[in-house]
Amino acid sequence: MSEKGSFSDIIEHLTKVVKSSQDKRFNEYYAEYLVAFELSKLGYDVQVLGKRRGVDLLVRDPSRNIERFVEVKSSHIDLKDFACAASFGKGGGIERGDFNCCVFVVFEKLQPIEYLVFTLGEIKEVIKKKRGAFPNNPYLLFRYNSLQEYEVAFPNLEERLEIEMKLHKHPDEFQSQWSKIFS
Repeated sequence: MSEKGSFSDIIEHLTKVVKSSQDKRFNEYYAEYLVAFELSKLGYDVQVLGKRRGVDLLVRDPSRNIERFVEVKSSHIDLKDFACAASFGKGGGIERGDFNCCVFVVFEKLQPIEYLVFTLGEIKEVIKKKRGAFPNNPYLLFRYNSLQEYEVAFPNLEERLEIEMKLHKHPDEFQSQWSKIFS
């Protein structure tokens, strides 16, 4: 069972570590605890599963006795020569349905600037096109600052994903849409 205070303390410490070290490698953990904290503030019981492989969070709605598995992804939108993308590796977690939802935490200057919430159904399209440069990481969901930037990055219509187009046209349908976790 989670407690808001516990997550608050962890977030405070992780924020200091990330800011003082300027090391982006901490962001995977930081993102998991940020999402756990946000969900605990909404009254959900949250457990950070703490595995580097597999699902990141177990979230329970105590009022309805329902639980969901949440995958957390993170990336930076402001890195030169790198695209902001959620990586789904070889796509096994999506194929197997290991999680119900994915929360993509987008960072800028080491600060979380948006929490993008996707149902498993919304991101299944990601594993239909291999777009990553590395064999162990071909399935990616990209985020840009605008629809125009996305269209420049993917001028070939066949390389675009419908979910990315929707994200860039209507980001409000994904930003902090926590209700999708239990919909």
